[in-house]
Amino acid sequence: MSPTRDVVGTSDLDVFADMLADVIAGRRPADELGRLPAAGSPAALRIRRAYEDARAAENPTRQPPAPHGGPLPDPLPSQGATVIDHLDRLTVDWSDLEAAGEITRDVVHRLAEDKESLRKLVHDVENKPELLAMCERHQLLDYIVLYDALDRGVRLRLHISTEDHFDRPHDHRFSFSSRIVTGGYTHTWYHMDGDLYGDGPDPEARRYLNRHNPDPRVTDQLEKLTPHVVRWEGPGSCYTMHHSAIHTTFTTPDTVSLFLRGPVEKDRSVIMDKEEGTLWWRFGRQDEPEERRRQKAMGLDAYRQIRDRLERLGVI
Repeated sequence: MSPTRDVVGTSDLDVFADMLADVIAGRRPADELGRLPAAGSPAALRIRRAYEDARAAENPTRQPPAPHGGPLPDPLPSQGATVIDHLDRLTVDWSDLEAAGEITRDVVHRLAEDKESLRKLVHDVENKPELLAMCERHQLLDYIVLYDALDRGVRLRLHISTEDHFDRPHDHRFSFSSRIVTGGYTHTWYHMDGDLYGDGPDPEARRYLNRHNPDPRVTDQLEKLTPHVVRWEGPGSCYTMHHSAIHTTFTTPDTVSLFLRGPVEKDRSVIMDKEEGTLWWRFGRQDEPEERRRQKAMGLDAYRQIRDRLERLGVI
């Protein structure tokens, strides 16, 4: 699949160009919004909301959207609802990527602006062993699992960049939405000729799990990889990616982002090293050797250090 068709959240320029073409063709711009590759950009969302408001005004008897079918409602002051309250009620169907993206981008946007709720989620991890056990440390980033309800299509993480910064194209086993809180990165989406995953599960791939032991069977794959979209993601940037899309994020120091993912949709993901021309695979915890699980486990002391860093950065 093409990354630009599978990634929600391309630039406003794409939206304006397609809108202009629609106007020239005599179509109402908002009527065509659903087919755009940039259906999740800020401009597209503003147009969509204005269009839906206009349709509601034309048809006041129209039924309200189904629960969980759109962004969080603005609660009445007396209700006292928080983003955490909404998470407890939220169900996301990731089979509809556009709808899932709209819902989850709204959640991470609001949570990024709600330091009280974000701080509570971060501090609560210390008292929730099941969440702490899922927190991990990697070469390029550390992440804290803040909320887990994958049975409802929701797992929320906070990503914190390390001091290492490499251009490593990769995909994910799941689709997700991400919102930059502080820092930023150069974000590149790639097109891959062919299919890395062939006929599906590949048990032999479990032998090649890190950059020191790359998969020797697929040495020509990076030649099929070409950059497709490059842009800067700074504080406030928010996008949704399909699990089939390949991208890379070259971060600046102290980059922090909220990451809301869905359920697993394939058995493994890929990581590529462009300089070395190699690739290796990542699996879920249940399919990894015990040694690897120990290596990436965060632990309580490291969690507390990262939590202190988040406070110094003003994230929480």
